[in-house]
Amino acid sequence: MVNEIEMLREMRGEVPERPDVSEVRLKMADHMERAPSRRARPAYRMRFGLTLATAGVLAAATAAVLVLPGGGGQEARPTLSSEAARPSGAATVLEHAALVAARSTAAEIRPDQWFYLKESQHMGAELPTFEIWNRMDGLRSALRTEGEELKVGPTEKGPTNVRRTQQEVEALPTDPDALLRHFRDGAQDRTPLSVCGPSCPPEIAEDAKVFGTIGWYLKFGPVIPPDTAAAMFRALAKISHVSVEEGATDMDGRPGIGVVFDAGEHGKLCYVLDPGDYRYMGVKAVQDGQSVGMSVLGSGIVDRAGDTP
Repeated sequence: MVNEIEMLREMRGEVPERPDVSEVRLKMADHMERAPSRRARPAYRMRFGLTLATAGVLAAATAAVLVLPGGGGQEARPTLSSEAARPSGAATVLEHAALVAARSTAAEIRPDQWFYLKESQHMGAELPTFEIWNRMDGLRSALRTEGEELKVGPTEKGPTNVRRTQQEVEALPTDPDALLRHFRDGAQDRTPLSVCGPSCPPEIAEDAKVFGTIGWYLKFGPVIPPDTAAAMFRALAKISHVSVEEGATDMDGRPGIGVVFDAGEHGKLCYVLDPGDYRYMGVKAVQDGQSVGMSVLGSGIVDRAGDTP
């Protein structure tokens, strides 16, 4: 019998750079109708501590683990229902995301260009939307907080240094199994938000770390080589406790596809992907009926600090 993954591989040559997902679903439905012996099944970018620039200091989106409190945060949105999760659906959607990523064109990025990122913050308090620019040679950064002027200064030297990030992603394995081994075998934990923290049970702690680290890198989408991005999507499909859910929304209410790590009583961590091209739209963590997270409102490569894509 032909399963969903085989169908997607047959469709490899038909995948456009910015596909219409509904069209793909129609093709899959048509294929299943022509196979009557098949049983029908449903087809289915910080321990967040943002250090804002002051007079002589600028650090953009510093990495740190945030453990959700029992209260606080925004009300949970009804988009992370575990009842909607199907392992075959996760494999199908993430394989298609990998095919789309693999067919994209690798960006030619000069050292004098800047990586641009605009994010909104929903961390249980009123926090400003901000824009950051990191020069690709890793030497300069700029920050503009909502309602304020652009501030330029020396770059942050830690994990958010974009030159360091670029070097890391270019060195990552492009085989999904090798990528999982790399992240499990001592690679630095880059989890953007944690629903487990120190209390994470041993049986899921390693998977939570790998899931979080892949999401950290996906936020730097314009910098990631196509074959590496494809490997990341395929690796996500191999992690236990991961499901894909349609009808998800990011913390700004934008609809997308949710890639969810379910940590049981410790909550859920969800990356929201654009339903058209699987671009990373943001992250949110849900626990005890409360949500926190951040949304990527824009990203790309520009020529000068202050420019937008």
